[in-house]
This record gives sequence, C-alpha cells and structure tokens, in this order.
Amino acid sequence: MKKLPFKTIFVVVILAILTFLFANYVAQILFSGTNSLETYEHLKVTKAKLKYNIKQMQKINAKLQKDYFELKNLEPEQ
Repeated sequence: MKKLPFKTIFVVVILAILTFLFANYVAQILFSGTNSLETYEHLKVTKAKLKYNIKQMQKINAKLQKDYFELKNLEPEQ
C-alpha cells in the first residue's frame, strides 16, 4: 500500500474543514437569516391573522352600511 504524502493529506483535511464551515454558514443563513424558514413561518402566521381581521372588518362594515342605509331611508326627503 502506497503512503500519501503529508502535503496531500493536509490539503484534503483543509478542504474538508472549509467545506464543513461553508455548509454551516449556508445552514445558518437558511434557518436564522432575513430570508429564513423561521421568518417564512412567522409571515405565514401574520398573513393568516390579517386575513381573519379582514373578514371580521368586512362583516362589521356590512352591518354598518346596512344601518347607514336604513337610517338614510328614515330621513325625510327634501
């Protein structure tokens, strides 16, 4: 069996360490950066809350419009 020179082993180890560090950096960005999965999940929850608020406000608006038109019809015409 042929022995590998020290320089080759050193280069392989350095490349492995650099690859690990780069993968760790990319994972850090994906899971805790401004475009991360956590941010995405937070935005999904916020979107659902806003949709719910819109529906509630539409119901309130419809009731207020109904009340308004009923009151407008009660006023004497000029």
